[in-house]
Amino acid sequence: MAQPAADRGYIDINAQVGPRFGGARGAALEELVAERDGHGVRLSLVRHRTALVGESELGNRTLLELCESEPGLRPIAVLSVDRTNDVDRAAGIASKVAGFWLEGTARPGGGLAAEPVVRAAAEAGRPLLVPVAGRGSTATVGAATEGLGVPVIMIGSHYTTSVDDLAAARRYEHLRFDTSSMAHYRAIETAVGVVGAERVLLGTGSPFRAIQSSLNAILAAAIPDEAKRAILAGNAERLFDLPTGSVDLPAVALPERAFDTHSHSGPMPWDVPDEGDDALMPALTRHNRARYAVASSVLAIAADLEAGNLRTVEGSARMPTRLGYLVADPNDIEASRDQLRRWGGEPGIVGVKVHTEWSQRHTGSRQIADLFRVLADHGRPVKIHNDGPDWDQHLLRIAREHPRLPIIIAHAGLGYPNLEGARIAREADNIYAEMSSSFAQLATVRQFIRTIPPEKMLFGTDAPLLDPSFVLGTYQDAEIPAADQAAIYYDNAARLFGVS
Repeated sequence: MAQPAADRGYIDINAQVGPRFGGARGAALEELVAERDGHGVRLSLVRHRTALVGESELGNRTLLELCESEPGLRPIAVLSVDRTNDVDRAAGIASKVAGFWLEGTARPGGGLAAEPVVRAAAEAGRPLLVPVAGRGSTATVGAATEGLGVPVIMIGSHYTTSVDDLAAARRYEHLRFDTSSMAHYRAIETAVGVVGAERVLLGTGSPFRAIQSSLNAILAAAIPDEAKRAILAGNAERLFDLPTGSVDLPAVALPERAFDTHSHSGPMPWDVPDEGDDALMPALTRHNRARYAVASSVLAIAADLEAGNLRTVEGSARMPTRLGYLVADPNDIEASRDQLRRWGGEPGIVGVKVHTEWSQRHTGSRQIADLFRVLADHGRPVKIHNDGPDWDQHLLRIAREHPRLPIIIAHAGLGYPNLEGARIAREADNIYAEMSSSFAQLATVRQFIRTIPPEKMLFGTDAPLLDPSFVLGTYQDAEIPAADQAAIYYDNAARLFGVS
């Protein structure tokens, strides 16, 4: 649990509270307050999870009672666009809440059913908060709410939707965004450059998500200090009519040194700025004091195995601290074997990357099993992005078949930390993990750290797809014991990859 910190004046517009038991559990009041106080958050705008997933009337009533006893919380009422009766509830509760969260399968603009609820909420004069529901949803919401006279804050803009989200915001000036899923590289800078700092607000998803991730991304962004203060509090003060206050801008706390075991050479097929190989390493050094990083080629993973791997070889030879993974393709084992033979011993090539999702070969597939026999002969560490049912048991079987082959679980699971990854790392001496992710759940991350042997835990950022400062915040909120931090951030990887 986060320790109390000085009030830094931040306002978090995306927080949750809920019951201790049942399907809405996971955000007990004491957990929310501890995370808020541990990160210097002055006010948290909260919605009740019972209202989100169960009964809106009960959840909203419970929320108002909680906020009366906890001055650091401001209520956001949940209205279900799937229920006709919630049209009447908006007016009755408007004077008691800071805004309305619209929840349900019917989206604003997605059908006539949502219109009465949306209009009733807007007539109350409070801001509306609407989750991003895939690419195109922000444009639909923007069109449906234009002219209602209230700001609409889209929650959860992500690199998978951001290009459409920002395009929609250029057209619909009443749209804003929270930062809870702005995990991609330079996401804050890009949003500020496109729509302005006044349309971005601190939102964390606390206590489910790591508050420090969003804070780091904002504080490390290359934007003016006044823009950072607006995002961290000023915009929320204005939109939600909250008391004003001062906002601190501390430097992001950095590890003494870091060894990034998950990076890439681009360009990326997502809406992230291109960061050339020669610029990435200095950026990682600025963001997390990385002395080394191991990169794989996105081109090799997605399209052209040979051309991408050749770029990795050339980059690793040119940049001594930017090491390389050769990508191995389970759909072309002979080509992978040949490239390992030709380039596996080149300067700076220290391991192999396997991506089961892009190759569409689940971890338990015959092709992955056959590929790992080749990789075991090669003998260098293998980082694998897993996919498919029972992936953990299949990977454990592979690890036991090849006990001398080090295996790193990318993202510590299926794109985000899963406890299964920590458990199999505890069962096999040759399994390691790093937890770069834009979807990491705080409780899982903390349990992961408590479960995995500390000598098996590595640091990784997935840069330049993900923002290294955002991912660093996940590690910082993971409650890594002080005695283990040097090993996790640097020493374990240095030993694994043979770097003195």
